[in-house]
Amino acid sequence: MTSPIPSEECCSILGHSTIDYTKVNEVKNVCEDIENNNTQDKDKIFNNKDNVIYYSSNSKGIFAQCLLAGAVLLVATSGGMPIGYSATLLPQLAEENGTMHADQELGSWIASVHSLATPIGSLMSGPLLDGIGRRGALQFSAIPLSVGWFIIGFATNIPCLLVGRVVLGFGVGLMAAPAQVFLGEMADPKLRGLLTGCTLTFYCLGIVIIYALGASFTWDIVAFCGIIIPTTALIALLLIPESPAWLVRRKKPDKARKALLWLRGNNEKQVEAELEILESRAKLDATRMANTSLFEKKSSVISTLLDPSVFKPLTIINIFNFLQLLSGTFIMVFYAVNLVTNIGGDNINSYLAAVITAIIRLVFSILASFLLLRISRRYLGIFSAVGSALASFAVAIYISIKEDFIDIYIVGILLLLYVATNTVGLMALPGLMVAELLPQRARGIGGGFNYFVVNSFIFIVTKIFPMVNDAVGVIGVFIIFGISSLVEGLFIYIVLPETKNRTLQEIEDYFQQDNLFWITRSRKNRKYDIVNKA
Repeated sequence: MTSPIPSEECCSILGHSTIDYTKVNEVKNVCEDIENNNTQDKDKIFNNKDNVIYYSSNSKGIFAQCLLAGAVLLVATSGGMPIGYSATLLPQLAEENGTMHADQELGSWIASVHSLATPIGSLMSGPLLDGIGRRGALQFSAIPLSVGWFIIGFATNIPCLLVGRVVLGFGVGLMAAPAQVFLGEMADPKLRGLLTGCTLTFYCLGIVIIYALGASFTWDIVAFCGIIIPTTALIALLLIPESPAWLVRRKKPDKARKALLWLRGNNEKQVEAELEILESRAKLDATRMANTSLFEKKSSVISTLLDPSVFKPLTIINIFNFLQLLSGTFIMVFYAVNLVTNIGGDNINSYLAAVITAIIRLVFSILASFLLLRISRRYLGIFSAVGSALASFAVAIYISIKEDFIDIYIVGILLLLYVATNTVGLMALPGLMVAELLPQRARGIGGGFNYFVVNSFIFIVTKIFPMVNDAVGVIGVFIIFGISSLVEGLFIYIVLPETKNRTLQEIEDYFQQDNLFWITRSRKNRKYDIVNKA
């Protein structure tokens, strides 16, 4: 019997470009005792870097990973487009002489019903990830992301618009978790932060595209233009391989080997080493499942979610996401035009301002992807939270002081500072957290559940925002944004673990420890958690 390795990721450390193949059997022999709960030998593997197999793909492999990422990122772009559509649709529907008219209450439903459908898609994405694969789940999501735009484009009444928004929201829910999991599983550790971070960049690109189209065309023409990218994504996904990790678990080693050869630039020795580890991990999980009782199997979803190594990261991610929403991240996306109008009135071109904020969001999401290569997740998150808070408070203070005469240029600069600082960390980190913090066996179930929760939050927040805005005004809204951002910064400092340059197995091991907060971990674990330097 082949001895199981705890994870394929335990054999990848940033900063090394060759594999120490002599260590493969040594590591597997040590893992024989790990299966028997010999914790001393477990420490021998994960605390002694001499026993780790190092690898990093060659330039051909990196190019292949970027090509695969390109197909996935087309889907991410498709996911961002419906998010930004309400900001261009609602002002046109608010016009009395428009083909259709929607008041504020109906408009809030048009904006939020998208997020009401998204959690349903998120729940389905988990079983789809495990059932038809990472690529298959993304292909499936591209269908409603195309059909929804058809429905909206041909809509002649508000119910048809709502149906189209629901279909699009369902597609966005379907694509979120598979995109992060797929990129996380196929990327080298040194590229994982960049490639998974790029999902936000292309998500923001989708928002920019819709804003730009909305500033130039009517809402129905914009909808027909929205069909192009998801259709292209569906074709591109046919040209890339499925996740090797999923193929191994489905007992398709030949296809997994072929996929790995392409992703690793035909480096056969590296592929053989990775395949051996993937197969060992699959056998370990199969052994665990065989020893699971019938009752536990029937309630496997609940038991998986309640497992400490899954429950802890899920809790961290969901609290992070909730505070992120209260900090105004998605409020600014959904209601950009309305917010700018409330602040500047007729003195400012609200559509142009919304496009500029979307471009700033895109630029700083690109910057965030590269910063993730150099800066720790925690530092970037804390900087983003504090920066968002200061910018929010500055907007609120300036509006309260200059209530009679507001300089649109000063307000514009402050709003752009808010969007920039919020995007670079608070908006960039959640997707990466799903790819890094969740253990391999729970990435399907856990990722789908996480996006179900966060999209439910988004629906609630976007639905009640108009009422909150009426109750507290623009000044009160930005004070709420600022307070929430400060709380988020404190949360990151206390709880969020540092994952830069860490293998996925090391991150999983951290959540299996007794530490609840990052700042209270033991001195021994503090030493263990120091980030490797190349």
